[in-house]
Amino acid sequence: MESMFPVPRITESFIDGVADQLGWKRFSAVRSVAEGEQNADYVAPSGILELKIFEEEGLDKTERQSKLAHLFESVSAGDDVVDIDLNSAPEKIRQKLESIVSKPLQTAIKKASKQIKSSALALQSDGVGVLIAVNNGFSYLDADNFERLVIRRCRNDSSNIDHAACVTVDYHQGDFDAFVFCTVRCHPIKEVESWSEAERFCSVVKKKFEVAMTKMMRDQMNRAFRDESLSPVTDILFERNGVRYIRKAPCVPDSRLNKNEV
Repeated sequence: MESMFPVPRITESFIDGVADQLGWKRFSAVRSVAEGEQNADYVAPSGILELKIFEEEGLDKTERQSKLAHLFESVSAGDDVVDIDLNSAPEKIRQKLESIVSKPLQTAIKKASKQIKSSALALQSDGVGVLIAVNNGFSYLDADNFERLVIRRCRNDSSNIDHAACVTVDYHQGDFDAFVFCTVRCHPIKEVESWSEAERFCSVVKKKFEVAMTKMMRDQMNRAFRDESLSPVTDILFERNGVRYIRKAPCVPDSRLNKNEV
């Protein structure tokens, strides 16, 4: 589906700008990185921060599609078309479904945990460890589900992440209308005090996104913006053994049909 207009992606350079406004430094600016050393991205007065951006649709992988098809076979009763939306999945397979779809999160979170630990040891920092998790393109997970599964994976698969700062950009497009949401929320992972920079981080990200959105809307014909913009959320569809498995994209009502008659 072609975008109606360009929508900003939350890129590494975007977060670099956020870090700069918050007074954070790149780890490489604080200490030289040894060859082969795992290091986190940012150093702040409050602790060590690692950025992970999820650009790919997690259900594009053939192996993961096959696992989902096998899982839904037990509850689909021979249907030709099976709804695989996470929010409407039967309770009996919900835990296994979430385990399958959150594998990309698990891999990134385990790596982030090691990077935060390595950098904290190198700088002898006793501050908090923060994961900045950005969902650009894993559209199967809406903001609520993305955050919930990030929190779960951090608690299950990491001993070095104290807080998760989650950012999700959703671009929903219909035939006439479109909606763009930038959700930014911070969550404690362990039983620790609130992250001291949580409110400032959320505020700066939201304001910076609004500025980027305004800039893109004013210069919609700029090819550079088009090439770097976020794609709308679309249907997820795959087939196995003659069965169609689908997650429909959220419906965007046409406002022209809802006008009150004079």
